[in-house]
Amino acid sequence: MGCFGMKINVKGLRHALGNREHFDLQENFPPLKFQDETIEFNKPVKVSLDITNAGDFLDARGKITTAVRLNCGRCLESFVYPLETNFEEHYYPVEEGQELEGPDDEDAVSFTGETLNIEPEVINTIQLAIPMRQICSEECRGLCPQCGTNLNKEECSCKNDNIDPRMAVLKELLEEK
Repeated sequence: MGCFGMKINVKGLRHALGNREHFDLQENFPPLKFQDETIEFNKPVKVSLDITNAGDFLDARGKITTAVRLNCGRCLESFVYPLETNFEEHYYPVEEGQELEGPDDEDAVSFTGETLNIEPEVINTIQLAIPMRQICSEECRGLCPQCGTNLNKEECSCKNDNIDPRMAVLKELLEEK
């Protein structure tokens, strides 16, 4: 079976119930818009996939690996995040111009012809695997709230009382007495 980019020729697989084939795909993806941010890929996206003819659908399962450049939510510095995630989809064959009907699987994907284009589902899986809270490391100290110095790189001379800003008013009341 052939692979071209993120498209897979499944002609032989479609007509043989129970058959399974393995595919290794790799592609350089352009930057991706995600949560008002542009995510750049530092490595090609690699997909290692087993596709099984399950009768009514093709069951695609495997792993996606790549690395993306993110911005830390604490120190705002850019960092490389290695990404590895599982890929699982059901692809249902439909005739040209018809809608997918019947499967209870709400994530089911339809396809026509003899080729699967898995790129949209790969992109969706990558987006779901990117953490909501992006930090470069658990030890990241972030920025000084007063002067903005990156505390991972240098110390600042700001006085840090570690007072919750919501409680600062109480501190001022105590100082007045």
